Amino acid sequence: MLCASAALVAVSGWAYLAFVVTPRDVVTGSTQQQSAVDAATHAAVAILSYGSDTVDSDLEHANDLLTGAFAGYYGTFTRDVVIPAAKEKRIDTSATVVGKAITEFTEDRADVMVFLNQSTTTADSTEPITTSTTVRMEVERHGNAWLVSKFDPA
Repeated sequence: MLCASAALVAVSGWAYLAFVVTPRDVVTGSTQQQSAVDAATHAAVAILSYGSDTVDSDLEHANDLLTGAFAGYYGTFTRDVVIPAAKEKRIDTSATVVGKAITEFTEDRADVMVFLNQSTTTADSTEPITTSTTVRMEVERHGNAWLVSKFDPA
């Protein structure tokens, strides 16, 4: 009788973990992780892509995806350096994501590696210059949105 009770408790515990806890946690974690990765990749493209004629609005949109000290730094750097150079030298640049991976995840913070190709043209160039880069990004949850708090090119 004791063995049958122990077996019933073990099977019940296994069934609870397998069918109640695990699927919900895996789906929720997976969905949240995917949201963090999607936000990081979208922001990486926005941060690194702009047209010389639309640079003000392009980088304003990118700044809306940022938070904390990085948002302040990016706003100042783009206003003082990137925007004037883009307009003066007719710089157009476009980034595309070629790979992505999440390296750390909690409910409110994630580290994401984003692998990008970036194509840049200027008024002086006859062919686009293409570069590849890897960026380590930290995103933080603010309500339902993930915002970039760190952006470190490797």
